[in-house]
Amino acid sequence: MPTWMLNWQSGSLEVTVPDANLVQVVERPTLPQLGSPTELVARALANPIGSPPLRELIKPGSRVGILLTDVHDSIFGADGGVGIFLLDLLNEIGVPDRNIWLIHSAGMHGHHRARQKIGEAILARVAYHEHAPTDESNLTFYGATRAGTPVWINKLAAECDFLLGVGGCNPSLFGIQGGAGIILPGTAGRDTIRHNHSLMMTTVRPLGGWGPGNLQREDIMDAGDLVGFRFKIDFTANTVFAGYFREEWPQAVEYVKKHQLVQCDPCDIYVHAPAGDRELPSAVYMGLEYGSQILRPGGILILVVSARDHTPLPPRPVAETLFETVYITEQWMRATGESDPALQAYWGKRDQICKDELLRLSLEELSRIVARRLGEPRTTTMAWSHRHCLEKYRCFLVSEGISADEGAAMGFAYTTRSFKEALKRAFDELGSNARIIANPPPNNGIPYPKEVR
Repeated sequence: MPTWMLNWQSGSLEVTVPDANLVQVVERPTLPQLGSPTELVARALANPIGSPPLRELIKPGSRVGILLTDVHDSIFGADGGVGIFLLDLLNEIGVPDRNIWLIHSAGMHGHHRARQKIGEAILARVAYHEHAPTDESNLTFYGATRAGTPVWINKLAAECDFLLGVGGCNPSLFGIQGGAGIILPGTAGRDTIRHNHSLMMTTVRPLGGWGPGNLQREDIMDAGDLVGFRFKIDFTANTVFAGYFREEWPQAVEYVKKHQLVQCDPCDIYVHAPAGDRELPSAVYMGLEYGSQILRPGGILILVVSARDHTPLPPRPVAETLFETVYITEQWMRATGESDPALQAYWGKRDQICKDELLRLSLEELSRIVARRLGEPRTTTMAWSHRHCLEKYRCFLVSEGISADEGAAMGFAYTTRSFKEALKRAFDELGSNARIIANPPPNNGIPYPKEVR
């Protein structure tokens, strides 16, 4: 029988699934290398999707803003060489370095080590700016989207004649990223991000796999059009897409689904054991949402996570937790350069504690919080999404750090230290012939239904 050993603090945990029941193991695909980052970008720019080439879009002497995500600053910098390639290309078009603004567009994520990852070879050539979504003096208002989201965008970006986005199309809790996401949330003001994130509650689609047609994503694309954004470069899986985001991003999404996600038929039991000894909020991120998509109605999701660093704390007023989610996010957004690792760890721990506390609230309570945009939506919407799954699907928690009472408070149907006991209980409820899909470490993949229901 397939067996995986997890190295837990209290002793190794054996995860064994009977051969007769196991129908699939979800593993991250190994993709072939199709070229260096600069080669991939050059190919994509040579065949832009839904857009004329950059040489036809950018006039000589224009002011160009390059918008760069916090995930892809290393590829843009010394590690990938894409930045130098793009600057040289803009020079050939007739845009001198003095007319280029490089704007680190990380939304509410902060700018940790951004300068170091971009490198002096680029920073010495162009003006550099780190977007601050809370600095209202540095935002320009564009009006509202069809969904009523007020759109404030970085003032320097607004002053540019042309915006070139560099980011990626990859799965996240808020849908498959990419496209105009470099505008919203990347370059947007805090109130714009707050309003858009609250739209998470407007869809009946499976939460983890949002793509084209989802209201929150449509709102993002409307914001992109509103500010005149026309060209995006998206790294994804092992290739690059480029062009007008309404055309290139859907193609990138389909590529992700085909090459990066693991197609699965519906199962009765989904076993997810995230790699690493993370705390519960980190472990459930996307795990509950993607797992719930491949469960048959009435199925059971078994989440296996040590959560050994979980810290039980006495209850406190929800208002205090919500205030701290805002404060922590502000600390991250101020962080830049080589910040103190101990301080980073401290705020990371406080963030986990806040998420633990929010997960104890009912879906009704969390819905009020998100609807009223209380606390920091970057955090509250995550808790809402997780609790939505926990109240819609039966989920068993196997953990050494979380007690049965705590698990119940968080919405888990059953909490135990023993995977064997969790699986036995699932078989008792669903029958001995229940079909199982397992997603074990170290090569955790992302499951996706062959036919999205």
